[in-house]
Amino acid sequence: MFSRSCVILLARCRSGEAARLVLPTVSRNRRLFAASANEALKNETQRYASKECNLPRSVAFNDTNDSERLRSDQLAQNDVKTEDDSSVAKVCDELHKSSDVVVFEANKCQLNDALDDIEIKLPGPFDQCVEDLSHIGPNFEPTYNFAKYADKSKTIQELVKLGVELYKLEYNRDVMTMFLSLDFDKDMKPYIQFLNDCGVNPKDLGFFITRNPMIFKEDMDDLHTRIRYLRAHQFIPEMIQTIVNKHPPWLSFSTVELDRRLGYFQSNFKLNGYEVRCLSVSNPKLITYNMDSIKRSTFAVKEEMGFNYFETKNILMKAPRVWIRARTEVVKTFDYLHNHMGLSHKIICNQPQILVCRKSRVEKRHEYLVSLKRDQYDPTKPMYVSPLALVGGSDLQFCTNVAKTSITTYNKFLKSF
Repeated sequence: MFSRSCVILLARCRSGEAARLVLPTVSRNRRLFAASANEALKNETQRYASKECNLPRSVAFNDTNDSERLRSDQLAQNDVKTEDDSSVAKVCDELHKSSDVVVFEANKCQLNDALDDIEIKLPGPFDQCVEDLSHIGPNFEPTYNFAKYADKSKTIQELVKLGVELYKLEYNRDVMTMFLSLDFDKDMKPYIQFLNDCGVNPKDLGFFITRNPMIFKEDMDDLHTRIRYLRAHQFIPEMIQTIVNKHPPWLSFSTVELDRRLGYFQSNFKLNGYEVRCLSVSNPKLITYNMDSIKRSTFAVKEEMGFNYFETKNILMKAPRVWIRARTEVVKTFDYLHNHMGLSHKIICNQPQILVCRKSRVEKRHEYLVSLKRDQYDPTKPMYVSPLALVGGSDLQFCTNVAKTSITTYNKFLKSF
């Protein structure tokens, strides 16, 4: 409909009026109808012009006036045709410009081979890569264990070679994410070298990393500062080596926190510097243990069990595990030793390791000695039995060294117990 309207307007009206009518419409709908209107306009204009300009052959010229008149009319029509042709050409040009249509003529544009125009040289399969690709890492998908990446991650493979018990760390999502994101050579080797300098045996690196995997998140300067703190408080290298090997999480505590904890034991139990160092070496876990639990255990030893200040200090130095073991279990064991076996505070204080033993173990062995009438715990009387020997060693050692019976007899007693 649009193309026909344009043809009728150009044929019936003057060229200027046609242009004023057609061009606004084309500009509004140029993307939809410009191409079809352009072609139809050319065809219809040429056909109409040729039809109007041709004179009929059957006209007879009877006189000179008629022939002159017809000749002048023909010349006028030829002028109109020329004017119309120029107007049509202008309209077509406007249509081309408004529609943004580009017509390619044959043999005007020749496309060259695209590969010949590209000047980029593609690298070969064996060429050395010079681009920095350090920001690109392996695409590790979520998993519940390390086994999925045992063949893909070099870090996991090296940790297995060191003896790290990865199955104990799989429950911790943060540890798994950290291990899979770290590069062994760049991120882990400096820490391993630091541990080796602190005295950790290469065979014990697996044990250390298993107990303290977050050591790789600590700042290296902070780790050196913590070692310097111990050296400043007269911890000799052998002591530091023992502390680090016994309790790997020690290095994850800041110097401020360690100083506060060591000060607590020194002030509450009246320890000197040497005793503080001995306590730290004998049981470094106690220094980093939960402070609320330590305070409850201290209250139990002093108030519930009734030990005085000197006895409490002696228990702390000889059996620091009393403060780590559950308070209720320690109280149960003490109650049986003191009230059922008749051991005094002095005997228990001199051999405080018996407080760490389970009540059931002490009860079975004591009742077996009672059946043999060998339950004599007074060191001033004959047939003395050390409480420490009572709770220590295996059942075979107990029967051989303390009860002086066979293990078979003891097992029969346990069945009837």
